[in-house]
Amino acid sequence: MKLTKERLRSLISQEIANSLGFYGGELTEQRKNALKFYLGEPLGNEVEGQSQVRSQDVLEVVESILPSMMRIFTQGESIVRFEPTGPEDLAYADQASDYINHVFNKDNNGYSILHTMFKDALISKNGFVKYYWKRDKEQKKESYENLNTAEYQALLADTEVEVIEVEEGDIELDLSNIDTDETKYNVTVQRVKEYGRVCVENVAPESMLVSKTATSLEDCDFIGQRVFKTRSELISQGFDKKIVNELPVADEEIYNTEAVTRRSYDDETMPQEYQNIDPLLTRVAVVDCYMKCDFDNDGIAELRHIVVGGTGANSYHILENEPIEQIPFAMVTAIPMPHRFYGLSIYDLIGDVQEIKTTLLRQTLNNAYLQNNARTVVVDGQANIDDLLTSRAGGIVRVKSPNAVTPLASPNFMSQGLAMLDKVDNIRESRSGVSKVQMGLDADQINKSHTTATSANVMMNASTQRIELYARNFSEGVKRMFQGILQLVCKYQDQERIIKLRNKFVPMNPRDWHDKYNATVQVGLGTGSQDQRLEVLGRVLAVQEKLISAGGMGIVDPQKIYNTLEKYLENAGYKDASQFFNNPQSMPPRPKGQKRPDPTLALAQQELLRQQAKDQAELQLKARKQQTDEQIQREKINLDQQKLATEILKTEEGNQIQKEKLASQILKEGIN
Repeated sequence: MKLTKERLRSLISQEIANSLGFYGGELTEQRKNALKFYLGEPLGNEVEGQSQVRSQDVLEVVESILPSMMRIFTQGESIVRFEPTGPEDLAYADQASDYINHVFNKDNNGYSILHTMFKDALISKNGFVKYYWKRDKEQKKESYENLNTAEYQALLADTEVEVIEVEEGDIELDLSNIDTDETKYNVTVQRVKEYGRVCVENVAPESMLVSKTATSLEDCDFIGQRVFKTRSELISQGFDKKIVNELPVADEEIYNTEAVTRRSYDDETMPQEYQNIDPLLTRVAVVDCYMKCDFDNDGIAELRHIVVGGTGANSYHILENEPIEQIPFAMVTAIPMPHRFYGLSIYDLIGDVQEIKTTLLRQTLNNAYLQNNARTVVVDGQANIDDLLTSRAGGIVRVKSPNAVTPLASPNFMSQGLAMLDKVDNIRESRSGVSKVQMGLDADQINKSHTTATSANVMMNASTQRIELYARNFSEGVKRMFQGILQLVCKYQDQERIIKLRNKFVPMNPRDWHDKYNATVQVGLGTGSQDQRLEVLGRVLAVQEKLISAGGMGIVDPQKIYNTLEKYLENAGYKDASQFFNNPQSMPPRPKGQKRPDPTLALAQQELLRQQAKDQAELQLKARKQQTDEQIQREKINLDQQKLATEILKTEEGNQIQKEKLASQILKEGIN
């Protein structure tokens, strides 16, 4: 026999009343004080006429942790990567990783969600998000004129169309062909397109109700979210109108102490009554419960989603009751406590330090006021009291005797007060792990010329260890959130979707995936500072280059080099490495049957080609030298021939001259 409605309502009422986070508990008081300390609200012990300054150490520490935390989680292209459980899941796991990160960052405001969740955890112990599949409707009115019968029937057949108004026109006569005469229709329709998407929302810490026996979300028998909605919203979500109208107005429930503290920072005179006079717009309390119970009486408690409305045990109404597979909440906490659901906040660490520092600041300032405006001893009737009460530079005090007014000595507490403030700051640093060096506020350490790079790195690493531990704790909740988003997509998204990824439009089809991939958070938790990580990655890349040049392709392949370059760019602040390098995984696949070349053979081929090129160059050099030698020899022969011809010519000319002289001599001898 199934659990009766009355019995189920009693169980839910008991769980809500005994849950952590119910109004008036110690947890609520701690979180309210944490908000007050973060916002710098008055402590309640202020004295009129004295300093009322308030230290805000909680705010300083929280806002110093958040930048590092957001850089750690959002500096890369992907926050979480899914790993395959088998070789057949390799391609699908990569697709799921890209798509789920797209859903979180693009379909939802991922940066804002993480920032709010982390800040809630640092201030209010735990930060919560809820993820669910949301179905929306897009409505649009359209008008069509002069439709023929076929067009009108086609419009009626469209499942997304709802006809609002139809006007049947007169029959138009076609004198050329009477058989084609038909009725015309003027139609007004409303096109309703339904679509679903994953919705991720932050949940205010005061809205969560958790079983006192729970230590984590995995062993939680009851968890609920308390929300306030108008009757109109509940009716539009499909809840029974009669039951919704019977729900009591949630006047006192809306203004719980934590919500009032958060809102009063902007509006101290917030009215306690803001309900709309329209009954449909009045707000009622609704608790979205996820609890384990034996509803079907089979002896095994199963998880069920039960929505109840009302503000008390006697006024609860069950609006919805259905089985569910998982609790759709993710939770992060910076400082988990063993065997407890709620961890510690920054307020729990340094709340008393802020109170002590506030007291020291006030006392030090009060002492400074006394030093600048000291109290005086006045002989009654010997001085003008009005002159003494008017404190201004160069003012005159009328007295009847020289000793009528004397200063009342007060001890100077300035130096001791400032020294105590430094001591309190040291206590804050040791508790929170956030130092002045990390905040960039310690000018002494920055300006010390004798501080070596090694000691500076050691000091920086020591100051960031606590923040890295916070980030590691946060990563568990982030991983659960992404696994939940993957389960929703695999369960509800039944059609392919095209998204823009790395400047390309890529189809994503979750029907081919499954929801049991191993999730790994891709957070920047590398050793050392950003500069140190860049230096290490640069050295790794240099070693990879040497291995490739030496033929070590068995140790290093193109994918390993791309991974190094991608990590280097991520640490340098560039999320998308595809702008600079091509990922070998995204390259076109090798033709079927083509074997991967043997690295040894490829190296031998490269050596052979290099030797062939060397031999060819030597042959060309020898041929060029031979041509040069032959040219020189030819030029030498030509030169010798020219010299010989010149000598022959000179000889012939000499012989001719000799002949002429001989003839002349013979002629002279004959005459004589």
